[in-house]
Amino acid sequence: MNAMEQTFDLVQVVQNVVLYPSVISILTLIVTSLVNEMFVIFPYVVVLSGQVLFLENPLSIPMLARLLVFIALPVGIGTALGSLPAYGLAYFGGKPVIEKFGRHFQVSWGDVEKMELRFKGSWYDEILFLALRCIPLLPYLPISVAAGILRMRLAPFFVLTVTGAIIRMMIMFALVGFGVEAMAD
Repeated sequence: MNAMEQTFDLVQVVQNVVLYPSVISILTLIVTSLVNEMFVIFPYVVVLSGQVLFLENPLSIPMLARLLVFIALPVGIGTALGSLPAYGLAYFGGKPVIEKFGRHFQVSWGDVEKMELRFKGSWYDEILFLALRCIPLLPYLPISVAAGILRMRLAPFFVLTVTGAIIRMMIMFALVGFGVEAMAD
């Protein structure tokens, strides 16, 4: 099988996962999101949201609800699970661990310091954390590391990561779906 056929097969698999979700596709998305979050393999949010281009009907509220339950929620759970190692290393190891192993996670102490500047140790840090998690194409890794360094409690970290990843995925679906519709008019 040549590279073109393999690429086509991969695109077909991704399309099936997004356009025809099932229990298997939910598990696939959780695992793929987990692995991708740990190793930053490819921009999966862009790849998944790009599948909206292949919808036969315009993006609708029922379709968005289906994408929320079958795509965004599993991506959110997988992303949060995949964020835990970086968060844990930063939480328990701090600056020495980041300086020693950060290159493996594609994060430097400078990245962490930039994130720390945004957090002030007050009640709105969690709101800021959620907002940063929602921004499309913003890398999650420095945010996870900063949360660990700043000793964010695990429960808020996990819940806000899931929620932010879901919102991010839905924003991307809406941007692609409604953008395509606008261009077609």
